[in-house]
Amino acid sequence: MKEFLTRLEGYVERAEKRVNEVRREDSLVFPVFTDLHTMELNHETAQRLIEALRLTVSKIPSNAVINLGDTFNMLGRMIQIDNDELKARFEELYSAICESTDLPLINVNGNHDAIGTDFFKPDFWNSIVKGKYGNTSAVYSDEGSYYYLDIADTRLVVVSLPCDSDLYAENPTPLWRFGDKQLLWLKSTALDTDKSVIVLSHVPFYSNKYYGNPETKLQVWNGSEIKESYVSALCGWIDDIEEASAIFNDFAQKGRLVACLSGHTHSDSLWRPFESKEKNGNTYTNPLCCYQAVTAATIWNPYNEFVMDVAVWTPSENTLSLVRVGAGEDREIKIL
Repeated sequence: MKEFLTRLEGYVERAEKRVNEVRREDSLVFPVFTDLHTMELNHETAQRLIEALRLTVSKIPSNAVINLGDTFNMLGRMIQIDNDELKARFEELYSAICESTDLPLINVNGNHDAIGTDFFKPDFWNSIVKGKYGNTSAVYSDEGSYYYLDIADTRLVVVSLPCDSDLYAENPTPLWRFGDKQLLWLKSTALDTDKSVIVLSHVPFYSNKYYGNPETKLQVWNGSEIKESYVSALCGWIDDIEEASAIFNDFAQKGRLVACLSGHTHSDSLWRPFESKEKNGNTYTNPLCCYQAVTAATIWNPYNEFVMDVAVWTPSENTLSLVRVGAGEDREIKIL
């Protein structure tokens, strides 16, 4: 830990200098982390994050902290616990993060956080978001928790995936969809605004296919017994991607759609509007008319080092700068 804290000071010093270069009077600043995949508050990965957030916020004045999801590391497979214990671990960690920064914590529902690939019921997640970490716009249903948060003239729209799962099937399978209720909420409520919109989604929008071996299986825990499920079902993307993208692109015709920020892949990537990329012989396409920025996992990433971004959104200049704290490079988005 001592070695990490020494490296962290250098990371934050460099980030502070860069943020000061791009920050303007109207800028909003958000430390962003994702895919922590920790086991508990006292786990080293969680402690590194808390120290990084504490030092970053002390040096870089910020508006809120964004967690893009997958906070815990497959609890229920590796440690077989029930919803009450899982909820307690979430609340303990989130409370520690809030206390370390004294900032609002915006939590995105990752696939390991609720109705996802650990097959816990959504009630514990809903109660967490609805309580201390929620807000009056939040929607809580059997399809997950989704909401928006307004800060100045910007709206952060938090979407939730997946929308359902069959806990007790022979091969439990999550439903990787936003779902009809959430799509209607996006169109009629969340995007009914003249504010600039930043979308926060754990799963990126650029694919709705799994390209791995469809026969590979993995043990899962449904809260009461061990089951097996197909990895192709557990590592899903977005089945109703076309419907969701059409709603966001329609909004962009009359409003300012800044970007979509996500995690899930554990690797950095940046996608221009409608950009296609080839990877391992497969084609992936960004269906959105805005940039997508994917942040590498905080700990489990190709750099084998700590990773966090500081997002600096400047409406007057139409720029979103992602300043890196840790390994990796800065990225900048300019809205055309």
